[in-house]
Amino acid sequence: MSVKYKLYQIIDHRHPSRNGKWFAKTYTRDVLHTTDLTQIISKRCTVTEADTLAVVSALKDIIKEQLADGHRVVLDGFGYFHTGIKSVAVDHPADFKPEEHIKRVFTDFVPAGSSDPITHHIRRSFNDGIKFEEMQDYSRPGDGPDIKGT
Repeated sequence: MSVKYKLYQIIDHRHPSRNGKWFAKTYTRDVLHTTDLTQIISKRCTVTEADTLAVVSALKDIIKEQLADGHRVVLDGFGYFHTGIKSVAVDHPADFKPEEHIKRVFTDFVPAGSSDPITHHIRRSFNDGIKFEEMQDYSRPGDGPDIKGT
């Protein structure tokens, strides 16, 4: 198995030096939903689909509760979730009103990883062993309608 990618040609009028260069974007083959995952899990272990679905559902609810209580939630070997905000700046701390100045609340997920002691690059465990392959049979921008990617 591999992750497929498509090549796209850059057309950027704001940065002409980039024009004509190519970059890759991953192609998502399919989307797996919770029920799909519970079926796969139940085939790999002795837990039933219903039990797996109940645990995943409870986990979702508990993570939401804990994030709302200001916690960072770590699933060892998986990653962590944390809540963040975007707000507008005010001139003085006393002027800040959360209901008015907090413009967006978001939840981030950071996959588990480890830091290389020499380069300090973070290696994400979910990315280990991924192979990449260019998607076949798609038209590249600029190739014309009859030329397919190879």
